[in-house]
Amino acid sequence: MMINRRVVVLLPESLLEEVDRVADQEYSSRSAFIRAAMQHLLEEKRRAEEREKMAVGYQKMGPLNLELAEEGLGQDLEEIDHYLDTLAVGEDY
Repeated sequence: MMINRRVVVLLPESLLEEVDRVADQEYSSRSAFIRAAMQHLLEEKRRAEEREKMAVGYQKMGPLNLELAEEGLGQDLEEIDHYLDTLAVGEDY
């Protein structure tokens, strides 16, 4: 069960007028609008934090991923060279 608590928030008159205009058009109340706005802002903040964590992770893993890719590429090139050699002499690969 969610308990609702009353909170007093001081807003500039112009902002409150705009909130009321949108709340009247699109929400059941001023409180519903403010709850939705706060939830949206918190979700955006969580997304931004996750993106930042991912960016840091990619930066930390970049050198390792490059090293692994280069190792794989080197191995692939060796296999291609061997394959081309076998084609040249007519052996089964």
